[in-house]
Amino acid sequence: MVTAGAFMIGISGWHLKRRSEVPIFRTSMVVAMWVTLLGGVGTAVTGDVQAKIMTTQQPMKMAAAEALYESSQPASLSVFTIGSLNGRQEVYSLRVPDLLSFLATADLHGKVEGINNIQQEYEQRYGPGDYRPVIPVTYWGFRLMIGLGLIASAFAALGLLLMRRGRLPSSRWFWRAALWVLPLPLLANSFGWIFTEMGRQPWVVFGNMKTAGAVSASVSPGLALTSVIVLTAIYGVLAVVEVGLLVRYTKAGPPPEDEEAAAAEGDRPLAFAY
Repeated sequence: MVTAGAFMIGISGWHLKRRSEVPIFRTSMVVAMWVTLLGGVGTAVTGDVQAKIMTTQQPMKMAAAEALYESSQPASLSVFTIGSLNGRQEVYSLRVPDLLSFLATADLHGKVEGINNIQQEYEQRYGPGDYRPVIPVTYWGFRLMIGLGLIASAFAALGLLLMRRGRLPSSRWFWRAALWVLPLPLLANSFGWIFTEMGRQPWVVFGNMKTAGAVSASVSPGLALTSVIVLTAIYGVLAVVEVGLLVRYTKAGPPPEDEEAAAAEGDRPLAFAY
């Protein structure tokens, strides 16, 4: 819902910036903002539930999301941190007290296990090895996933405020921002998957099979590389075609009333569908 709403915000904003078909695109803009805002609230609720499940099933991933090396009770959540390249030493951070405890345990004073403590526990349970994911990737992936989604939802809330009672913002920055909102949920989804997959390492099936043990002996590195190159090329071509079609039909805007009526009566074939 957030992705679809932001997509509508971007297209509607592009037309409203040019004062094109204002009645139509103002309505679509308001609908899109409500969809984005409500979808953002829903995502926050479901994300909170999943975070607590993740803490129970994969505590190392939650610790890595905060780069929390030592167990803490209560545990704060850093909004922004500057640290060493390996993520082991904190130079500066902006923190929200007790928030990580709430995300992980539903208790503002709950205990969150640290990376070092979990590493020792896993060595005893699974044997010698490094059970830590790449900390900078999980740390920033977690924040970009949440942050980009929040920006899209916050823009939707601001837009609803500025466009209430039939108003239409005149500031050009607002319409530029509306266009830039379009890719934010797509990027948030991507960083979310990076966090999910990288945060689980070194496991492909947590607690049962390591990623190193899941490598197929019958698939050569050359064959794997060829597959990646071919698939990337195919999806790259499809992306160019799709973006080209979307840009073309976005710029064209809604069809004239006579064409719209003819299409509704079935006199014309559907020109473009996705």
